[in-house]
Amino acid sequence: MSENDESLKKRIADIEVKLDSYHEKLDHLILQNNNLKHQLSDSDPELKQVVEIQTKLLNSLLNAAKMPNFVSEESSIADKYLEKFPYLKYDSISKAIIIALERKERLNISQLTEEVRKERGSASRRIVRERVDVLIEKGIIDEIDSGYGRQLELIHPEEDKE
Repeated sequence: MSENDESLKKRIADIEVKLDSYHEKLDHLILQNNNLKHQLSDSDPELKQVVEIQTKLLNSLLNAAKMPNFVSEESSIADKYLEKFPYLKYDSISKAIIIALERKERLNISQLTEEVRKERGSASRRIVRERVDVLIEKGIIDEIDSGYGRQLELIHPEEDKE
């Protein structure tokens, strides 16, 4: 195993520990909020409503914090390409392109750039286009003329037949 792989595994483990700590803190805050809600008298319904809103917000934050695990579990086609082309593990833009096309099936370059931005936080259309060209050359995605412009779609990897 290379130093890069070891370093990446350590970083992932550190992030998982931080996420677990974040989950615990949110769970504790939700419990405290619920206790407060039950302690409030019915004579102050506005304050009780504020506490209920806080509880809903905390629950939303907790669900959002658990989202990365859900996203990583759902990208099975992306995982197959990551096995076949290991360099993609270190190219977050190409990886985001594959995940976006797995979710949305067909996108034009502008739509794809928007999806990559949602996944990564930032991405320029020019860089996305460059990565798309490489992924087309590698046979990972295909460019189709749909009559309304060019659209991109993920080519599903063939299953190994042994």
